Amino acid sequence: MASDILTSLELDKEFQSGKIIVVKEINGCDSAFITSCVLGHCIKNKNAVFVISIHNSFLHYHNVGLKMNYNLQKSIDMGLVNFYELGKELVDCILDFNNPTQDLLCKITEKINGMSEKHGSVNIIFDGISHLLDLQFDLREVNQICKEIIDCVRSFNNSFALFHCIALEDNVTNVLANLLAHKADIVAEVESLSSGLSADVSGHLTFKYLYKKYQKEHLQTLDVKTFQYLYKLFDRGVKLLAPGTV
Repeated sequence: MASDILTSLELDKEFQSGKIIVVKEINGCDSAFITSCVLGHCIKNKNAVFVISIHNSFLHYHNVGLKMNYNLQKSIDMGLVNFYELGKELVDCILDFNNPTQDLLCKITEKINGMSEKHGSVNIIFDGISHLLDLQFDLREVNQICKEIIDCVRSFNNSFALFHCIALEDNVTNVLANLLAHKADIVAEVESLSSGLSADVSGHLTFKYLYKKYQKEHLQTLDVKTFQYLYKLFDRGVKLLAPGTV
């Protein structure tokens, strides 16, 4: 049941230049299901993907993948997926009193270039990029890392970069999320229900197709139309619901 997410992100059709997708968790709502759906899509279609993870562990995505009928460990063994647990590496670096910002960009670009030489093009998922702000990186450094990743992806055909970020109100993470949104083709915003918990609905999901504002038919409009859904999470996927249907 990941097809609703993939269709909304327009990953079910080919695109020429690198697509930039930003997933915003608003005020702590969990959006890991989007990353799992996209990762599963890459594996099932045998598309190379480089996962840089700070927010969730390999074990989390492996267990979710088994429920969604794909095996992350097997894909890593085949070389189709490179899962880089950056969070653990950065914490170890800080505990050893080393500067975690040194050489990170070089490590990331080396891994991307290595995969591109083997597969031709690489999709990139950065899970929890806003956590870099908690790990001795400043906003300028994080923005530079994002720029380099975007430049790499846009040099490939039919590839995408997905940035998962947490946007907390009145916090620098919200500034980073807005910076990324200005670079994005598509923004997905995940938010909890304002009414609290529900047995029928897990939260709100809004898609913004920012690339459309440069198309001829939208040049005279200030804002591109957004698409709002309710979503319900299940063990094996997610279902999107139109507002008012529950």
